[in-house]
Amino acid sequence: MTVILKFKGWLLAITAVLLSTAVLAADPTQPEAQLQRLTAAGATQTATPALPKLSMIRSQGSHQQALINGQWLKAGEKIGAYQVRSISASQVTLVQGERSLVLNLFQTTTTTK
Repeated sequence: MTVILKFKGWLLAITAVLLSTAVLAADPTQPEAQLQRLTAAGATQTATPALPKLSMIRSQGSHQQALINGQWLKAGEKIGAYQVRSISASQVTLVQGERSLVLNLFQTTTTTK
């Protein structure tokens, strides 16, 4: 009987440690802007991407939408400081003032003036 109680106590302790570790770990399925990093000191820092990230483009007839930073957008809508200028089958063009940013679905992001 004593062995069973010790085993149950040990099992509860291990379960508590595993659950607390799972809470501290960042969910890799979250959008990139919401990922958190655990520092050496044990504090969490929120990772913020420098540029918007294009994940997917979908078309429904003549209407296109782009999934940028986890948000579905269409031409004319804003994401942060950028406005969606156009969406094609493989890229999205964003503008911020005179700055133009092209997000390619299968390639790297390029910036032009």
